[in-house]
Amino acid sequence: MRIVQICLALIVSVVSWESIAQAQDKTDVKATTKHSSFDRIKVLSGEWEVTPGPGGHGQHGATVTYQVTAAGSAVQETLFGGTDHEMITLFYVEDGKLALTHYCMLQNRPLMREEKSSNPAQIVLVCPKTENAKIETEDHMHQVTYTFIDADHIKADWVLFKGGKSDSTHSFEMTRKKK
Repeated sequence: MRIVQICLALIVSVVSWESIAQAQDKTDVKATTKHSSFDRIKVLSGEWEVTPGPGGHGQHGATVTYQVTAAGSAVQETLFGGTDHEMITLFYVEDGKLALTHYCMLQNRPLMREEKSSNPAQIVLVCPKTENAKIETEDHMHQVTYTFIDADHIKADWVLFKGGKSDSTHSFEMTRKKK
């Protein structure tokens, strides 16, 4: 009888510790995904229609979609879905900062991290040189600035680097598609 009581107490202890550990894991995940810039990206969830920005970049009528995924810890942006220029950008919070990995039609994947912006309507992400040494020698998207005009209108300005310096800016204005 005493052995049964000891085994039962041991089982209850193990289950309790496991429950506490799981609760702590959930708290840690929520803490890392609570971030004001990331929350602004999350609310873009849905379909957007592209209108060319200055310079005529972008295909009028092309679609950009934003999808919150991975239990709310990531947002996937699909640019020009279903076309030869389709690209995926994955947004997430890392080390307390908004970050993204851009899977580009240039067949590379620059990593960008948020930098402070003096404009509260903008989120600016830039390739940190220390983390992208190999990509610095390639043509790549080096920076993107998202400007939040209102709940249904945003603008994205992607800066292309060639030869280690800024070459051109590709601007896309987007309007949320109504359901």
